[in-house]
Amino acid sequence: MRCDKADPNRCQAVQSKGQCNNLSIEGSKFCEIHAKVSGAEIHEKRLRHYLLSNPELQARLNRQAAVEEVRSLREEIHLARMMVETRLDLIEDNDRGDMLAAFSNVNTYLQTIEKLVSSCHRMEVSLGNLLSKASVFTLGQEIVSALVDELQHVDGYEEIVDRVSERIVVAIAEQQNKEKKS
Repeated sequence: MRCDKADPNRCQAVQSKGQCNNLSIEGSKFCEIHAKVSGAEIHEKRLRHYLLSNPELQARLNRQAAVEEVRSLREEIHLARMMVETRLDLIEDNDRGDMLAAFSNVNTYLQTIEKLVSSCHRMEVSLGNLLSKASVFTLGQEIVSALVDELQHVDGYEEIVDRVSERIVVAIAEQQNKEKKS
């Protein structure tokens, strides 16, 4: 899109004929051509900007992000979930036609969420942010071993170690059950 030569939002790219006469895209010093960004990426950035600037949707993002600082991939997951929620909120009560019309969009969003979650999980495993089940059990065994080493001179230490061991196993099992439910 052409703009006035004095426009402060004019593309900053310099060509053989001088400075580009196009208007820069939002969030960039360059136009679509010189920013080397596809139209789909521009649309996605504008949608993301809208979702983050809309107070209601920002509140949803904050609610989903909870206290934890959101990494960009997790933020994308939250945004995709908000889009599903927003689309479902648009369905009028008992309007089966509207509900059927929403299914294809919602299905697409859910497939995107699934891919994002898988990518995030793989990334966290590769970064060492997640422990495998075997690692958690090994950690539990090491804790029990440390307890035995420290308490072996205390009368009745076996009972204490047994109670702590049982609590560790129960805690691990409860955590696995929580993960299976979510």
